[in-house]
Amino acid sequence: MRDPEFQDRLDLPLRIDGESGKTSRPNIWRRLSRVMEVVIYALLILVVYKLFGPELDRQDELKAEQHRLELIRNERETQVVRLRQEHRLMKTDREYLEAIARDRLDLQREGEFVIRIDREEEE
Repeated sequence: MRDPEFQDRLDLPLRIDGESGKTSRPNIWRRLSRVMEVVIYALLILVVYKLFGPELDRQDELKAEQHRLELIRNERETQVVRLRQEHRLMKTDREYLEAIARDRLDLQREGEFVIRIDREEEE
């Protein structure tokens, strides 16, 4: 049964057991445990970085080396294509073969004037 004299006062704040009416300050142990938690996480991050940092650097070096080797391979492939084309022309095109032979042997036909322009060769 209900107590007829009971009045619920909604304007009063609720209290938790063991809590006094005044505002309590945070417990020092709670603060210290929070600080220790942050320190532990920071140390874990540092350990992970120390373990995997050199591997990541090595991976970057290997990627740079791979890129350099791909450039060399592409250059060589271009050179192979050019040499194959020149080889095919020398085997099949008589005029090309004659022009190359006269150029390399410094020969000329009668009535022909040769003007030579020497260029520095790329290595």
